[in-house]
Amino acid sequence: MTEEQIIQRLLIRDECGLDELQQAYGALAITAAQRIVVTREAAEECMQDALLAVWNSIPPQKPESLKHYFLRLVRNRALDEWRTTHREKRGGGELPLALEELDRDVASESSVEDEIAEKLLAERVNVFLARLPTRERSLFLRRYYFFEPLEVIAAATGLSKSNISVILFRVRKKLKAFMKKEELL
Repeated sequence: MTEEQIIQRLLIRDECGLDELQQAYGALAITAAQRIVVTREAAEECMQDALLAVWNSIPPQKPESLKHYFLRLVRNRALDEWRTTHREKRGGGELPLALEELDRDVASESSVEDEIAEKLLAERVNVFLARLPTRERSLFLRRYYFFEPLEVIAAATGLSKSNISVILFRVRKKLKAFMKKEELL
């Protein structure tokens, strides 16, 4: 079933649309969430919460890309869950490491979590990303949006971990310069 067909089912409030959505992107959603919340059970719960959010938002929403819309909801739910369980401590895993990298090279006086939550910043980061070459944008998103470990990115791209680290360092520096130019820092 195509995305458009799934969206049409959701628009007419057919619950089969949720089943089709889960079948199409459920495994990917759980993988993305599990990079943030670590346990499979928590990742599955994030996916279920995102399915409910899809049900509650379509209609009136009609996303251009159901896959990206759904994965964004899953990721946001996973980040909320992570913040809830790590209020006092940073914990282990890829999320704190990725956020520390951004915080070290990009952040101003407030934390990255606070800044990313601001809509203006997100919009400007999207503009920055749209201007990047495809490879740099892909690496940046894999690392800082989906929180993939460097080993996973290296295996998927054929690049070495050190090469990826250098590219990401340069992109973070470009992002910092862009944010200064846009007066966001």
